[in-house]
Amino acid sequence: MPKNLGSTIIKLLIGSFLVGWMLTLFNITPLELLEDLTGTIGQIYSVALSSVRWAADYILLGAVIVLPVGGVIAGLNYVQAKSRQRNRPTNKED
Repeated sequence: MPKNLGSTIIKLLIGSFLVGWMLTLFNITPLELLEDLTGTIGQIYSVALSSVRWAADYILLGAVIVLPVGGVIAGLNYVQAKSRQRNRPTNKED
């Protein structure tokens, strides 16, 4: 048995509550889950896939701006770093 059985039980209750709450967002009841587990998984997959498709539109739209700006900033940082290396005094003793 775990050292702190009460703490373990509380964690299990909280975890069960959160998972149950998330399943209600997909309109899944405990009876449906037991009757048709593969259908339920398919339904969750379908909802998750539609959410990804929805988010992909926004990601692509933002990438049109963010990627070129990030590229310009990275290029400027690269040029600045090269410039610093070239202008660094060398301590060569002849």
